Amino acid sequence: MKSKKIVLFIVEGVTDRNSFALILSKIIEKDKIVRFKVIHGDVTAQNGVNAGNIYTKITDYIKEFISSDMYKKSDISNVIHLVDTDGAFISDEQVLQKDMNSIKPKDSIEYNTQNIYAKNTDNIKKRNKQKSQILSKLATTNMIYTNLSYRVYFFSSNLEHVIHNVQGVNADDKRRFAEKFEDKFITSPISFIEFMNNPEFAINAEYKDTWEFIKKDTNSLKRFTNFNLYLNTIKIE
Repeated sequence: MKSKKIVLFIVEGVTDRNSFALILSKIIEKDKIVRFKVIHGDVTAQNGVNAGNIYTKITDYIKEFISSDMYKKSDISNVIHLVDTDGAFISDEQVLQKDMNSIKPKDSIEYNTQNIYAKNTDNIKKRNKQKSQILSKLATTNMIYTNLSYRVYFFSSNLEHVIHNVQGVNADDKRRFAEKFEDKFITSPISFIEFMNNPEFAINAEYKDTWEFIKKDTNSLKRFTNFNLYLNTIKIE
């Protein structure tokens, strides 16, 4: 029997994997294998990363996955990259200065659906410029690492905002929410797909149009995702 190919999901954090891994395995693993590469951060906002070297950076993550788990590149069918928009496409005028509570870290950021608040607004504006340029490039990318099929899907303004309707979540709550989400849908993957197609936040349009939509106005701070487009391509038996 021909061995199953891998669908490799690249995600920012452990809670992203914990929210989706088992559910996606139940949906996809009839003919493929689900694997996750957790990169422990936002590659689109890392120091030194830009639109000119983002392909190399993502390729390095894929190579790390291959070497750490003793796979070959040919074992991978396609790469699905899940990202948070974090309000990256808003105008500089919507990044506002705010002196944070002394309890919070000095680089704390607060989000709502219209603005980003930070003590150092210049850092956020710089981050948004970098992140938006990189995401715009990735949104038009079909191949990575020479010939691996690639697609990037967004959660706006972040994963918890979409699946829990809570925009700002601390690390402890992220873990608790991930466990709750997995428990809710692990026995009913079809219900998971139905949930991810909720018209309150799921954008039902052509892939390129979903990215044009999220770039407009303050949409990258509002509750939207296009991950439903990928899920709708999976045949459920």
